[in-house]
Amino acid sequence: MGRPRLLLVLLLLLSLTLAAGAMVTRRFGESQAETNTIRLVEGPRSVYHLPHYIALALGFFKEEGLEVVLENTANEQTLLPALADNRADVALAGLEQVIYSRAEGSPGDLVAFAALTGRDSHFLLAREAKAPFKWADLKGKTVIAGWPENIETVLLEGLLRKNGLAPYREVTLYTNIPASLRTGAFSAGAGDFIIMAEPQASMAENTGLGRVVVSLGKEAGPLPAAVYVTREDLIRKNPAALQRFTNAVYKAQLWLARHSTPEVARVVSPYLRDVDGNLLTQAIERYRAQETWAANPVIDRDRYNYLMDLLDQSREVARKVPPEQVINNRFAREAVETVRYFPEKPKMNWLQRLKTQIQS
Repeated sequence: MGRPRLLLVLLLLLSLTLAAGAMVTRRFGESQAETNTIRLVEGPRSVYHLPHYIALALGFFKEEGLEVVLENTANEQTLLPALADNRADVALAGLEQVIYSRAEGSPGDLVAFAALTGRDSHFLLAREAKAPFKWADLKGKTVIAGWPENIETVLLEGLLRKNGLAPYREVTLYTNIPASLRTGAFSAGAGDFIIMAEPQASMAENTGLGRVVVSLGKEAGPLPAAVYVTREDLIRKNPAALQRFTNAVYKAQLWLARHSTPEVARVVSPYLRDVDGNLLTQAIERYRAQETWAANPVIDRDRYNYLMDLLDQSREVARKVPPEQVINNRFAREAVETVRYFPEKPKMNWLQRLKTQIQS
């Protein structure tokens, strides 16, 4: 073979190799792009969801190499269907919703893999507060609660039983009023008590509509109420992305524990624009005082079993579901073992920098 022909063959082989390499690189790049994006869905914006707003605002997800796309839905009933239908990768939902889904045999094999909160978010407000509050005050009274299957209603029923009161017999619970109409119904005179979360509870107090007499979260004790949920197939296909997601959430939990309420309010305010600044600070402080947000993302099995018993007592769950069918703590435990918090160094002004340079 002559040298010109040999050179031509070599050039042809080189071009084919480069083309193949470019194809592999492009496909690999596409795979990485899918890996690095997490579609997160939550219900309406809430102070309760604060840690992942911190992770978004301070770039903790980006530090982990993730692009998190946050979507809001009108109500929480649409969260798990969005996950099961592959319209989302992760959903922030109530742990009781995942239990219901598993108990009913719904498709999708949904699993809770990280805890956002350590207590429930709801408070019991009285139209006319008596001090000090006693559970016996509820006897013969009416309470505007959530739907029968909602966590706040289940917790209230459990607390009534614990304090010797029979729900629906000695205490009337209104569980058929839509969420958007409950405050209006209470304002119009329905109910002696009402269950609210923040910031509605603080708003009701500020306007004189009612007075917080008891925290359901504090009375019920530690509870992984709000959890991040995903599909088992995503755990198998993309564990690295879920680990990075959990790492970022844990960073936010660590940051939250080490910063003041005004600092926290300033960071998350862009995600809660509809909440007045003073009201936001008040709501965050009330939640912090009762340790509402989890210290880390590990879902406690004993507290899961506690919730399972409450759901069983309320007759809202078809069957008892063991924790191993609902909880996967591998990512949360890895985050706790590997993620460390390093306090930010305060920024120096030009004079402090000059002094530091002279001293060094």
